[in-house]
Amino acid sequence: MTDMAFQNITGLQWASLGPDALQVLQIDNEFCTAQVALQGAQVLQFYSKQHQRDVLWLSDRNSFAAGKAVRGGIPLCFPWFGAHAIETDYPAHGFARNMQWQFKDAQYQQGQGHSLTFELRDHAATRRYWDAAFCLEMHIRLGQTLELNFRLNNLDLHPISFGFAWHSYFAVKTQRTRLYGVEGCSYIDQLDGHQIKQQDTAPFEFHCETDQIYPLTKGKFRLDDSSTTQIVIETSAQSAVVWNPWIEKTKRMADLAPQSWQEFVCVEAGQVATEQQTLFPEQQLSYQLCLSLSDL
Repeated sequence: MTDMAFQNITGLQWASLGPDALQVLQIDNEFCTAQVALQGAQVLQFYSKQHQRDVLWLSDRNSFAAGKAVRGGIPLCFPWFGAHAIETDYPAHGFARNMQWQFKDAQYQQGQGHSLTFELRDHAATRRYWDAAFCLEMHIRLGQTLELNFRLNNLDLHPISFGFAWHSYFAVKTQRTRLYGVEGCSYIDQLDGHQIKQQDTAPFEFHCETDQIYPLTKGKFRLDDSSTTQIVIETSAQSAVVWNPWIEKTKRMADLAPQSWQEFVCVEAGQVATEQQTLFPEQQLSYQLCLSLSDL
């Protein structure tokens, strides 16, 4: 997209963060203000003007250093979630969140808000970790709701296998939060020897460190922290990961303030564990994520 074309779009401007001048797009329209980083095509902030509330949480201890994961917002874990299955020195959660994406398009429509498109293609740095030819697009719509569309094209001559997750950090009061949408689901307890357990039928509440993978869900969740609105999460992806570091783990994480565990929970939609995907040559697939606020 040319600079001239970009300058003609209402409510968009470039800014930079940190010592490496990490490039971000700042969005301001009738519905929201938002920030999206070129690194990782990562949404950093989404503030609803109607509800006067931040949907996403962002750590105030981020260095915004180039190539370093940004804590908060919606990082994309791709092409694997968590530690690499074989190579222990490969980056956790893959490489997509730490790399510069290409900014392809931006549009504004009155009454609809802004739409942005980013693209990541294979190159020498991606092939170091994942020997595949691909094109990954992220379409982001910022209006009354926040919508993300993940689209992967296999440009290789061979099938490619991958997992992914939107590692979403939601701005809620952790100890007051109830999560609806995982009742009765099977999950992998990452803090108890990866045992497979069954969620009970009550809403999930946060009372301690949590790291649970739900391979199969119905793709709709609600976060209620007793404020005037609740966060609604809808996705076409099948899996979800629920995470909060609680007190002791937070102390060991340099990019988290000691009390920050009380300010967010992660509900991470994607395709992980048993639901990782295989994509054959010339095939493509897409997944959607929609975040909104609902009055109680």
